[in-house]
Amino acid sequence: MNMLKKFLVLTLFSALALSLHSCNNDDDDGTRYYLEALEVVAADLPTSFVRGGTYRIYVDMRLPSNCHFFEGFDFQQTGDTMTERTIYPIAAVLDRTDCQEYDARNTDAYFNFQVLFTGTYVFKFYAGQDENGEEQFLIYEVPVARSN
Repeated sequence: MNMLKKFLVLTLFSALALSLHSCNNDDDDGTRYYLEALEVVAADLPTSFVRGGTYRIYVDMRLPSNCHFFEGFDFQQTGDTMTERTIYPIAAVLDRTDCQEYDARNTDAYFNFQVLFTGTYVFKFYAGQDENGEEQFLIYEVPVARSN
């Protein structure tokens, strides 16, 4: 690289670094929150997959209060195979004292799942904790059908 190109690249990186460093982040309104797993009530999965296909999987989960807001899913590959997944729906929870608890309020969301392997996929959806504090799961098994 010639000297002029080096100078231009260095100048661009310096300008970028200065602009990022000088940003003023005054938009913090003081709202505090933490993340918490939501309990899954049910999930809607197909009876079988086809390898290479992409499927929309709907998940119904319980919202404990008006301070809980669904944020997304945490996926973990678990077990000894490439086809077992543990799924935790995640909520942002406002750290406030005036939250109203819900008796039975659910929300639903979906994620797209691409089938990469053959065999049977096992989905373990977080369903809360039992009286001993042990995590409970709703387990769904979906075989991958042979394509024609």
